[in-house]
Amino acid sequence: MTKTPHLIGLPTLLASVCLALPGIAHAQHAGDIGLRVVDGRIDVFGPLGQEEDTDGVFLSELGDGGTEAFSSDPGFDALSGTFEPGRIGFDCLSGLQRWDPAAGAWLEPALVGEELSISFSILETMVVDEPVSGFSLAVQPDGGWHRHVNWFLEPDASGTRLPGVYRVDLALYSTMGLADSEPFTLIFDYEAPAADVTAALDSMYESPACPGDFDLDGAVTGADLTQMLGDWGTNRIRSDLSGDGVVSGADLTILLGRWGLCTE
Repeated sequence: MTKTPHLIGLPTLLASVCLALPGIAHAQHAGDIGLRVVDGRIDVFGPLGQEEDTDGVFLSELGDGGTEAFSSDPGFDALSGTFEPGRIGFDCLSGLQRWDPAAGAWLEPALVGEELSISFSILETMVVDEPVSGFSLAVQPDGGWHRHVNWFLEPDASGTRLPGVYRVDLALYSTMGLADSEPFTLIFDYEAPAADVTAALDSMYESPACPGDFDLDGAVTGADLTQMLGDWGTNRIRSDLSGDGVVSGADLTILLGRWGLCTE
């Protein structure tokens, strides 16, 4: 798929260059989205430096660096030697959503007036109402990929940004023949009350109707067992059915107790 770059202004270009420079000096940056290759697929994990893997949900605070509605965090960070020469890119799998505290649900993108700009140097992608193709950046000469793009919440047509919690779903792809990453989610806190941020994050971890039915096919089967075994010994929220912080025998007991067709 051909990615079409969009030219952006000199101030953004200079900011992008400055933000990119620290990536040369750091091997692993705390808080970043970790990248690795697992079974021929790009695997997203982290945030780096935190004890708990957030299972593909990553939080950004817009304005954390002093510029309104802007952040360069989280970045993406892969260790040296992770990738062969080539490019890693992203696609946005959804339009921009906003958390509705009253309804306890995410607003459809068509109901959100704001837009999300994702940029790096002269490249820019605008996230509005529909899924959109992003852009790609070269793997570093050492095989690492430490990149911080710019996340900026654009105001609506009236020039207003509503304080709140915003969301976009993404996936990473490569030019080196690796399978795309699993979808993951960026949650953006723009001057939102702490309770709203917590509720929005909690909504990403709703328990399935049938505990242990990870693939939501209506039954707890070998496919679900395979996923749990793949997460064994980690703190992956999706497989930690007991909620004790580690995927272990307690979770296996719960899964086997639910074996077969799901019931109410």
